[in-house]
Amino acid sequence: MIETPDLKAWLDYLETLHPRKIDLGLERLSTVARRMDLLPVVVPVITVAGTNGKGTVVRCATALLVAAGRRVGTYSSPHLMRYNERICIDGMPVADALITDAFAAIEQARGEVSLSYFEFATLAALCIFREQQVEVAVLEVGLGGRLDAVNAVDTTVAVVTRIALDHQKWLGDTLDSIAAEKAGILRSERPVVLAEADYPQSLYAVATQRSAQLQRAGIEWQWDCSASRSLAVTLADAPPVRITVPDGLQPSNVAAALCAVGLLGVPVSSALAVKALGELVFPGRQQHLQWQGLEVILDVAHNPDAAQALAAHLSTLPALESADAVVVAVVGVLADKDIDGVLGPVAPYVGGAVVCGLPDTPRALSAHALAEVLAARGIPVLAEADTPVRAWERLWPTLAPGSRVVVFGSFHTVGGIMPALLETGVAGDLEQTWIPR
Repeated sequence: MIETPDLKAWLDYLETLHPRKIDLGLERLSTVARRMDLLPVVVPVITVAGTNGKGTVVRCATALLVAAGRRVGTYSSPHLMRYNERICIDGMPVADALITDAFAAIEQARGEVSLSYFEFATLAALCIFREQQVEVAVLEVGLGGRLDAVNAVDTTVAVVTRIALDHQKWLGDTLDSIAAEKAGILRSERPVVLAEADYPQSLYAVATQRSAQLQRAGIEWQWDCSASRSLAVTLADAPPVRITVPDGLQPSNVAAALCAVGLLGVPVSSALAVKALGELVFPGRQQHLQWQGLEVILDVAHNPDAAQALAAHLSTLPALESADAVVVAVVGVLADKDIDGVLGPVAPYVGGAVVCGLPDTPRALSAHALAEVLAARGIPVLAEADTPVRAWERLWPTLAPGSRVVVFGSFHTVGGIMPALLETGVAGDLEQTWIPR
């Protein structure tokens, strides 16, 4: 049992408790949740699974519900800078004390049950949501769906975002196997929102087996987005909801959030959508910052599908104005990712890279190994560093004004550089309070 209530001490303790960092399954969490009377969750729940876009749907749905006057508990992962970002009330990260009190209650209740770091976090979110008397819960699946801890909670409305190859070690090597795992969040006679044009057949098979209510874009509901990013979403017989999609967000994910909230029975008008989403802060997703004469782009792209989206965005940017300016990358990746698939799409848009290790996770690829991969692709390696901050400190003094820096490869990479930016005057652009106040 931990002897201090400090959040960092608790998190260090939780890292040592379970033999495996990723250990999928519902039995352990469900056992402890029942002891704590946390299940079933008695408020409506939106659960979001998918390969890419989950965070967008979760944050947009949260913002819409808050704008509609609901008290909302949101659980997401991973965090960028502070663990507290994972558990939010009305879009605001909760205080340390709420988390440590929840951890203490879980530790007392679990007895002989070994819980993973993620299972502790999930139970803490459910504890805090009950204590804070939320009216709606919005939950992001951490990995897969069927055996993810979040799936111990029965969803009211499920959302499945774009499906691509990722986490093959746990989910399988084909899109069909991955889709079947993500479809594990579907529930009988409950709606599941599908905003993409098509999904692997295994997802539809699970929906049929479970008698889930398919809500397919283009069939049960409609969305359309113009070249100017003007989005129109039409649910049932309601008037279209219209909004300009914020930069960095995929229209399909914004549309899915609008549909999910509507299916909860919350009326969503164009005016409410603009109020909720028009100025939504979304750190780390194609996020542009001006920093001491440099253009900095932060993107947590960490799998091939996300890297392709980042590359598509980079292809739309104007050429640099100064002859001395350059486009360079700061990149760090996890060793269990498709590293070539992450680097390949972005490579044509950068002239060199500083590579970094990620010391806050044992899954990181070393800076030296990453440098060898980049060199094999013909990308000049400007420097190696053991942390994202040191990579940034080595890079920025060498760049001419007007240069562009693309930071990508992992949540750990982007989150690791953010503290250096915060110390130099861009805090307002990186605040982890999602909801405009």
